[in-house]
Amino acid sequence: MEIDKTKYLSSKETIKELKVSSCDLMHLRVSGKLKFIKKGNTYFYEKKYLKKYNR
Repeated sequence: MEIDKTKYLSSKETIKELKVSSCDLMHLRVSGKLKFIKKGNTYFYEKKYLKKYNR
C-alpha cells in the first residue's frame, strides 16, 4: 500500500502543522480524535481531519 502524500502527513509534518508536541499528538491519536493509518513504524494523518485541531 502506497501512502498518497497529497492526502496524508507524517507525524513530524503533523506536529509542525498543529503546533503540538509529540506527546500531545499521541494523546489525540489514542483518544480517537485524529484518524490515522500506520505503515511500518510511521503514523500518517489525513489532512482533512487536521483542520479541526489547528490552533
